[in-house]
Amino acid sequence: MKNVIITGGNSGLGFETAKKIAKDRDYRIILACRNAEKAADAKEKIIAETGNENIDTMLLDTSLLFSVRAFADAYLAKYETVDVLINNAGVSAMKANGVTAEGFELVFATNYLGHFLLTQLLLPHFAEKGRIISVSSDMHNPPGGIEWKSTEYLAHEAMEDRSRYSHAKLCVIYFTLKLDELLRAEGSSVTANSFNPGFMMATNFMAGGPGGPGGPGAPGGGRPAQAHTIDVKTAMPDRYGEVGTSSDALAQIATDSQFDGVSGQYFDRSINTAASSELSYNRENREELWVKSLEYCGL
Repeated sequence: MKNVIITGGNSGLGFETAKKIAKDRDYRIILACRNAEKAADAKEKIIAETGNENIDTMLLDTSLLFSVRAFADAYLAKYETVDVLINNAGVSAMKANGVTAEGFELVFATNYLGHFLLTQLLLPHFAEKGRIISVSSDMHNPPGGIEWKSTEYLAHEAMEDRSRYSHAKLCVIYFTLKLDELLRAEGSSVTANSFNPGFMMATNFMAGGPGGPGGPGAPGGGRPAQAHTIDVKTAMPDRYGEVGTSSDALAQIATDSQFDGVSGQYFDRSINTAASSELSYNRENREELWVKSLEYCGL
């Protein structure tokens, strides 16, 4: 049986992807989530819909490196090997502010650094032809662009920077490209790719809570998420994504044999690859991020 870890698998893209992979009973799904109650509820729904009882839940908060280490230790003690890791958990800069208990900017830590450490800890335990898929976003290249100021800035100084979500998703691509480079140099059969699901309504990012789209203080003036999504779908159709379509694609990239050996790619809301932004191919930034990330994680 193949083991698939999906971070943030209790809702949105992660949950829909988990359901689709679970339809094949050759796969065991591990929902790695920070909320045990929501994870348990998601587990029951997946079992009821797919009939696959090989669904497990484990606690993981990617914003905290100690939680990542605890998850990795617990996972490896229980399952020993990994076949697929989908780095999906994330928070919106409109809903998450401040620093973590370990002193890192919250969006950077949750969306990027925790997944960096998780991948590093699990990497020696991947099965042959294992797959690592990290969820990025086309907002790594937002309208008007962004300027790379340094990893140190993103990790510790970007608390008031509205572009910190875009930068965190840019970091995901830098990480994927560097990881692919190292895996290829080692002759590994493990692959690493990034995936853009597009702007979707059916995610926590679209919840109507404070600071989120549809919530108080959000773009759209507190209108329902549905109305805000229609605006985005109309104004920026090139950035919009349907959760059903994107989860179909992500599940296929995670499991289909046609993707054996496909690595270092950016998938855009489908099983088709695309070029990411010009900035995302900057090797100097990529190397700086990698070195500082190793330092931050004590590796």
